[in-house]
Amino acid sequence: MYHPSRGGVRGGRDQFSWDDVKVDKYRENYLGHSLKAPVGRWQKGKDLHWYAKDKKSKDADMEAAKEEIRRIKEEEEQAMREALGLAPKRAPKPQGSKLDKHEFSELIKRGSTAEDLGEGHAEAAHVKGLGFAKRKKRRREEKKQEKHERREERKHERREKRHARDSDDKRHKRDKGKRRHDSD
Repeated sequence: MYHPSRGGVRGGRDQFSWDDVKVDKYRENYLGHSLKAPVGRWQKGKDLHWYAKDKKSKDADMEAAKEEIRRIKEEEEQAMREALGLAPKRAPKPQGSKLDKHEFSELIKRGSTAEDLGEGHAEAAHVKGLGFAKRKKRRREEKKQEKHERREERKHERREKRHARDSDDKRHKRDKGKRRHDSD
């Protein structure tokens, strides 16, 4: 007695998607989430059902791997001929987008504020560009130059104060000496 799950307002099979489970806060609560909704870099391109395959499929996989190696060798050979000028150059193949809809929406979100992104994503939104190191070095040099200028300015001020104090002392001694002469 098999009865298909019904659709309707309570959410049925037609409204469920494993892609939605990938970004769900409670994804661990779904049975089979690690296989049906893998998240993370290490799971990309991996065969997550390796344990359930039979021995016959291994032969087919080996054939597919050999075919892929043969195809790669042919492409490398063609590229070598093109580089040496022995064959005309082909137009580059367009690389399509390999992002699913949730990854794409995360990429679009990168321009939003840290509060919108949530915990852990704020650091990923602020990526330093190619010229960052040069700007940082230039700022460090400018700060060093400003510090040197301030130091020279303070040195000059101390020299001025010392000069003024020394001249006051000389004037004071001279005045004192005149008074003694006048009193004699």
